[in-house]
Amino acid sequence: MMAQKFDRLPEGPLSIADAVQHALNYCNFGRLDFCDLVCSRILQADPDNINAALIQGLSAYKRRDTARAAALLRAVTERAPGYADAHHHLGVALFYDGQHQAAAAAFAQAMALRADYAEPMAGFGDVLRLQGHKEEAFPILRHALELKPNYSPAYIPFSILCFERSLPPGAPPAERRPPRTDRPLLTMASLGNYGRFAQTVNEYVAMRLYAERYGMEFATPDWVGHHFFTLDDPAMDPRTLADFDEWLSVRDQFAEHFDGNTETPFRDRDLFLGGSPVNPMRLADRERVQGWLTPRDCWRDHLDPPVEALRRRGRTLIALHIRQTDWWDKAYTPLSLYLSWLEQAWSGFDDPVLFVSTDEPKVVAEFARYRPATSADFPRRWDGLDYLQDFHVLSQADVLAVSTGSFAMTAAALNRNATLFLRPAAENRGLESFSPWI
Repeated sequence: MMAQKFDRLPEGPLSIADAVQHALNYCNFGRLDFCDLVCSRILQADPDNINAALIQGLSAYKRRDTARAAALLRAVTERAPGYADAHHHLGVALFYDGQHQAAAAAFAQAMALRADYAEPMAGFGDVLRLQGHKEEAFPILRHALELKPNYSPAYIPFSILCFERSLPPGAPPAERRPPRTDRPLLTMASLGNYGRFAQTVNEYVAMRLYAERYGMEFATPDWVGHHFFTLDDPAMDPRTLADFDEWLSVRDQFAEHFDGNTETPFRDRDLFLGGSPVNPMRLADRERVQGWLTPRDCWRDHLDPPVEALRRRGRTLIALHIRQTDWWDKAYTPLSLYLSWLEQAWSGFDDPVLFVSTDEPKVVAEFARYRPATSADFPRRWDGLDYLQDFHVLSQADVLAVSTGSFAMTAAALNRNATLFLRPAAENRGLESFSPWI
């Protein structure tokens, strides 16, 4: 639908403001030729239009021409030194151009102009991390996430630091095997940068299944799942940039290749999909996907105690995932669905114990009659990675009811114990049973 909306230049005259919005939309949707053409027309009519000049820089970055992007964006900051967004985007271009010190200076200037600007704060923290100043980077990245909890470029480096800080003495870091040189290579530089943990896991599974189906090697960047799961994928060249050009078309083609067959699959390139365009959890692949996505043994001291503590409270572990704060359209599942189901089903389970995983602690009181446990009851919290403890409990439950989003759905796909999975029925008519594998 988005591709149809922005598959051609607008007809008829546009105001400068509308033209700038069109240019930005073209940039975001990977229609970079259209973006550049609209920007050039704007600047012909209004040479001092700073927003069009900024979008030109963003388009150059998305074309993977970081040197040109940095030059364009630096010119914007010189013309508008108080434009915090321009300093931030200059920092991003410099970062991916390998100029880390200059990137840090640009990020710092953006933060000086706007103290609560999470995006350059994350960039500044990541530069410090990569330069080895990890103790300095840690609180900066944590604060960026406090300001913008769903910002992946902060969440990834922060989570990686948390893994490193909690690695048991003597435990090896996550492994990387050498890439096979007799196969075509696929990479995904954006893995983890456009979505949180579960969305990234689904994107990883889709890409790896695609690569294996067509006889290719799949190399990955440094992402959260590589540290958490028993994965040994080859490391991609960190200088490889995400390929945004015409990404909506690439996304559609990927889905066609995944579900059908093609003699011309993508090969020897980077893919940007903007999230998996397919549900990769196919029944025929269940065993190998669950094998890939097994937590590393070194994390057992963080993952096993919460499950063991819940098992001591009862024999049937019933887990609910309730999302209430950050879904894009605010279409949250009503609590009444879970309460109604519990009222009907609770007495039929053998010594049940209820666990509620939620991003809104206020909802827990609604389940008081069932004496629910939450992550606050875990005997040990995993600093910065407590969402993985919740995820693990969901993946070990005997009964799992999911809600909006992919977090609990992905945990359900990895759950080998549950005898019942529940999800909201259409139009929230109640909870219905389902299989997480299609």
